Amino acid sequence: TVTTQPGELIGFATEFEEHLGMHSETPPEKMGRFEKLEYTTDVYENGITYPKYCIVYLPYCYDPEDQDRKYNVLYYQHGNTCEPEIFAYPENQKFFDNLFASGGIEPCIIVSTTYYFDIEKDKEERKRSGMVPAGDGGWPGVKGNFWREVIEDILPAVEMRYNTYLTDPTPEGLRATRDHRAFSGYSRGSVATWRVFHYAFEYFRWYAPMSCHTTADHAIREPVPKEDVLEYLQKPVREHPDLPFYIYASNGYPRDIGIMTEQMKYITKADGFSFGTDPSVNNIYFSISNFYHSDILVPQYYYNSLKVLFKQ
Repeated sequence: TVTTQPGELIGFATEFEEHLGMHSETPPEKMGRFEKLEYTTDVYENGITYPKYCIVYLPYCYDPEDQDRKYNVLYYQHGNTCEPEIFAYPENQKFFDNLFASGGIEPCIIVSTTYYFDIEKDKEERKRSGMVPAGDGGWPGVKGNFWREVIEDILPAVEMRYNTYLTDPTPEGLRATRDHRAFSGYSRGSVATWRVFHYAFEYFRWYAPMSCHTTADHAIREPVPKEDVLEYLQKPVREHPDLPFYIYASNGYPRDIGIMTEQMKYITKADGFSFGTDPSVNNIYFSISNFYHSDILVPQYYYNSLKVLFKQ
């Protein structure tokens, strides 16, 4: 367990616990499975319909015939240069399996999405630099409408196929089931998570940005004024005061400390936010690990955030 004290890195105590069995070489007794779900999107206002897919992880207990058991859904957006299959390879699937095998975390469906348009065609350059056509706002000439792709295309495709709480794929139905849906992302995917919070607040109650700050729609390497950050995050909260939410933010140390930690020093104290791990009275928490920067460590962050997310 990594515990930071007030004044050490940030003005309040924060805790992060490592799952010591996550990387065990012994195969878990309870194993889930991955499925590829294809869909199309035309939300980028350029006249193009893109064929895309996401990778869906179904936990060990998921039974498609058991319609009475419904599952919460955690969406995961990978970081720069990565792909939605990152945890679907046999050597990595064990991380999700071990996450749920102990019984300490309630099983949920995990959906790995991508802002890239053509992962296969652009594979080599994507793996090298990550700078290939994408919809998250990081590609010149393409609107940053990935958040629209999520709510208009991905959510209905996933949640109408699997045993979730969604029965009506209309915007009204999606908004009505926000309590059972979380969005998360690592690094560049964390930036996307903050954008989903800003633009799609009505559709998600739970958020887990990991190891990157909010750009508040500035270019990612530009300085982001404190005033812009607060307005960006407080706007959806002001507009929907009746909608509860929870942000479980996480960061690494020392390499990840950067801007995210600096932002959390004032975001957690801003009007509309209450720091702590009880979703009945709090709506934001920040934990600091001692990990280097890598998407492969995301399940360790989930081991912490999923103890809080979906707890209503």
